[in-house]
Amino acid sequence: MIASRKFLGVAGLAAAMLALSVPASALTISYDSVVTGAAPQTGSSPWMTSTVTNETGGVSITFSTSVTGSEFVTAIYFSLSGGSPALVGPDPTGNPDFNFGSCNGNGPANTGPWQMCVGFSSANANRFSSADGTYTVHVSGISESNFVFNNSGYRSVAHVQGINTECSGWVGDNGTAPNGGGDGSCGSTKVPEPGTLALLGFGLMGLGTARRRRV
Repeated sequence: MIASRKFLGVAGLAAAMLALSVPASALTISYDSVVTGAAPQTGSSPWMTSTVTNETGGVSITFSTSVTGSEFVTAIYFSLSGGSPALVGPDPTGNPDFNFGSCNGNGPANTGPWQMCVGFSSANANRFSSADGTYTVHVSGISESNFVFNNSGYRSVAHVQGINTECSGWVGDNGTAPNGGGDGSCGSTKVPEPGTLALLGFGLMGLGTARRRRV
């Protein structure tokens, strides 16, 4: 009996140590499909990733992009199911800017609905490209399981401006191999450039944002 109890005690301790060593659940959203407009000419597919990691009371989201030069990311839209998302902490800069629950009129046609949207400044000093490293934000009230594919087949889309200087395009995660939905280049059709923060109409500003620049 004593030996059995010792065994159970050791087994319980080992299980606890194993649980502590298991990394938090994470989801990587890969933007490797051209949804509409021009395909980014810099970096490589996926042109952007959003890594969602569970943490106490919510998630952290780390944004990373491979586009550089004249190209930069201005907007990201997410499909959520359930939860009560809220940005953690005040945002003194408004960049990136967040909105929850009222993003449906701003993404590319035939890709919504969207329940969370993020906007980055289009000003030269605050543009989001690979030269800026990554952005990490913290959102309470949701977990990685709340990020789902919507009825249009997309989990998230992102807008890239400055393609060939004056063009733009949308890239997204539809859970499959790249679908080549865009025209692949500017061609004769220019995609209107949305005014980033004004377009999103964000009324909620706040952030638990840590910005790390690559050396």
